[in-house]
Parts: sequence; structure tokens; C-alpha cells
Amino acid sequence: MNRRTRLTTGVAATLATTLLASCASGEGQGEAVQQFLGQSGGPITIWAGEEAIAGLTEIANEYEADTGIPVRFVQRDASPQTMSEFITQSPMGQGPDLLMSPHDNLGQLVANGLLMPIELGEQSEDFLDVAMQAVAYEGVVYGVPFAVENVAVLRNNELTTHTPETFDDLIADGQALVEAGQADFPISIPQDPSLGDPYHLYPLQTSFGAPVFGMDEDGSYTTELAMGGESGEAFAEYLAGLGAAGVLNTSLTPDIGKDAFVSGRAPYIISGPWNLNDFQDADMDLTLLPVPTAGGQTAQPFVGVQAVFMNANSGNSLPANDFLVNYLTRLDTQLAIFDSVGRPPALNDAIDAIADRPLLTAYAELAEAGAPMPAIPEMRSVWTFWGTTQNGIVEGQGEPALLWRRMIANIEN
Repeated sequence: MNRRTRLTTGVAATLATTLLASCASGEGQGEAVQQFLGQSGGPITIWAGEEAIAGLTEIANEYEADTGIPVRFVQRDASPQTMSEFITQSPMGQGPDLLMSPHDNLGQLVANGLLMPIELGEQSEDFLDVAMQAVAYEGVVYGVPFAVENVAVLRNNELTTHTPETFDDLIADGQALVEAGQADFPISIPQDPSLGDPYHLYPLQTSFGAPVFGMDEDGSYTTELAMGGESGEAFAEYLAGLGAAGVLNTSLTPDIGKDAFVSGRAPYIISGPWNLNDFQDADMDLTLLPVPTAGGQTAQPFVGVQAVFMNANSGNSLPANDFLVNYLTRLDTQLAIFDSVGRPPALNDAIDAIADRPLLTAYAELAEAGAPMPAIPEMRSVWTFWGTTQNGIVEGQGEPALLWRRMIANIEN
């Protein structure tokens, strides 16, 4: 083998006898590993989305040529149904050897004992810090990241070239354009009329020092809510002000908000890389900016990380680990996935390699200032209360601080 091979602790133990025997007979260690891989079963099965499969096909063929072990793909979107199927099948020794999934499923899967830790060693330094933080749970790494996504502010340079230092500064610039008849909205912030949208508003909330959960020193989320108290209530008051001023409107759905920006009726939008193709198809002149602070502290967006994880009950743990750690971490593989998926890469060298895509590289760079979406199971109980409360505050349904305190109590109970 002409590449560095990394193995999990359990997989390495399985290989030890083979290496000792090969060394005694004079056979090279690399050849022994290669021979063992070819005898250790297969094929490797991967559950992945259609776009990712297109990007992985060539590297899968290369792996089969190198080891004799085929890699087979089963198209599965990262849906709740897919996760439910994995949780059901894995304990029975079924399901895939490798699973492609957003990192926020990590806590649930680890809690059920369904994922095998992996060892990346120095390779972990090749990825964005926020990406490695996201694929670790309680300090243990479980996946190889390949893409990141987060929101930021996109500016329509045909309407304004102002770079606001605060969110109030941004609103003032946008409002001046509205008053001049050059725009209909100072900024487009997509919302859900029924469920709210804490995700798009989270950078503003964190700028008040009110993250959803606390963190340990190693960057792991605790289960203690951190968005209560004076900081959270200050954000609630600010949110009410945005609603009263018409800056934030619960009827501005993602489609309506996107159309307002594309049609030139809003100079700014809070959006993620998933909308870039539509904006660029409209031949817009855009600049990506960090969400400016509203509360005086750094505005941290949520960061979602797409990654590949290994089934703890895989019957092909050695080749699956080899493919995951030694092939999927490569620059050419990461770029192939980028070409098919279109999300900002998680690998630093891949980010450098797409310098001709400045908006995507800017998203990746801004991700480093963000916070991973909490993967702890407790996050599931937060979303509904959080979003509907924000909607109520924006619509003026009650005193903001009181509504916020009630939300905290509902989540905790």
C-alpha cells in the first residue's frame, strides 16, 4: 500500500495476528494489510443520497481495483425514515456498513450504540475545526466530514455596497433604500408562518449571549439550556422590535423571501449555500458577509456538517474502516463529492482548491465562526416551543420576556 493506513482500535486488533505472521515469513506489512483486506469479506455497502453517490462512484471503483472488494451504494436520503430504518436494522447486523448523514443525528445513534469510533490522528487537522467538532460526541470522533453549511448575509451589490458593522446598521441601510423607493424590504429573513424559524434567527440570538445549550471546555454541548435569563429576554425584546418595525414578518416564507431578494426588492438576505444556484442563475452581483451583531457579541450561526459514519455492527468493519479513513479523507475524493453535492467542503485543501468559487469558500470560512448544530437528543424537544414562541413575539402576542420565560419552562418540563 502506498498510503498511510489508519484503523480503529477494534479493527486494528483483528489485524494483529495477520501482521505478525506476515512479518515472520518476510512478507511486507503493507502487502499483508492488502491481502487481509481482500480476504475480509465485502462488499462494502453505503447508504447515501443520489448526488453523493455520483461523486463517490469513481473512488469506489478505485477501491475495488486496489483491494478486490466492491463498494455498493443504496440510495437513501438523510430523512427521519432512513434514520429509523438504520436504528432498527443495525442491531440485527443489517443495514449499511457506512452511513452518510447530517451530524445532528450523531447523538441519537451513539446513544443507541450504533456507531463505531474512528481514528483520524493528524488527519483531523486537515479539516475545518468546526467540522471535526461536529463529528465528535463527548470527545470521541465518529465520522469523516465532507461538507458544511450555515447561513450568512448575502448583499445585492446592485442595490448597495455598504458593509454594516451591526445589524441595526444593516437595517438602517436597507430601510433607506425602502424609503427611496428602491426596495420593498430592508432585509429578507425567511420564516415559517406556523413553526417559526429559529435557525435563520440564531446568529442574532447568539449575539446577545444566549446560545441554545451550554458547552463544556472541550466544546461538547451540555443538556443545560443557556438561552434563558437576561440575555435571552433581551433577545426576545429585540425580536419584538424587529416585528413591530416590519423588518421581520412571519409570512415571509423561504420561497417568498428568496423571490424578494432575486427580484431586487430586498438588498440583503440571510441565507445558506443551498440557494446560491438560484441567485447565480439570476446573474446577481453578490457579496457574502457575516451576520453582523445585534446584541454586541459575535453572531454565531448554526453549522450543519455532512459526514460518513461507520455502523458499529458492520460485518465488514476492516474494509469499511479502510475505505472511510484512507479513501474518503483524500483531496480528490472530497472534491469529487463537492462537484456532485455542491456544498462548501469541510477539508481545508478542498476549500483552497475551489478558490474560483468565492461565495462557497466564503461560506466555508464563515462556518469556522459558527457553532455546530447540537447533536444531543435533547435538541429534539426544543424546536417546536422555540419557533412558535418566536413567532408569537414577532406578531406581538404578548410581553416578550414573559413569552420567553414560558418557552424556557415548557422546554425544561
